[in-house]
Amino acid sequence: MRKWLTVRAAYLYTMTGSALLSGIVLFLTYRVFAWSYAHVSPDSFFARLARGLVNYIGRMPIAAAVFFIVFAGLFMLRSQKLADDMKQIVRAAEELAERGSFNELEVASGGELKALACHLQGVRRWRTTSSADRISIPPIPNESTLLLDNEEVMAVILRIKLLLRTLGAVDPDSQ
Repeated sequence: MRKWLTVRAAYLYTMTGSALLSGIVLFLTYRVFAWSYAHVSPDSFFARLARGLVNYIGRMPIAAAVFFIVFAGLFMLRSQKLADDMKQIVRAAEELAERGSFNELEVASGGELKALACHLQGVRRWRTTSSADRISIPPIPNESTLLLDNEEVMAVILRIKLLLRTLGAVDPDSQ
């Protein structure tokens, strides 16, 4: 995977693009106000509103507010793709943890999110193929099953004890 295809780089790209587009929108807004202020009658509603806002609030606070509002809107729109991909991956991981499988996983972005989605799909494929190919293993006896009730098992245990006693009775010096 390439180093620049990370989630951090995608958000940096989104933020930079939103800031540039916000600057362009701010510049165009300024030019429209300047043009309309020069070509529209000073007694019109638009000219009086613009003059009142500039005189009451100021040019820089209005420009900062317009820039921030446009930036926030563009950032929210542009980062929605990354947020949707993250939601898809989280949903698939939750389903994989709860049920052992998930329905579908579509990730539109590349890089780390695409790799994570591929790994999750690999886990799903491994779980479905390994669960289908599993050999039926008999259950391990636990405390509820009485193993010592079986006569053959008791006979083997008694024979082992007898062998241990006879080996212990043999004198090691006689040989």
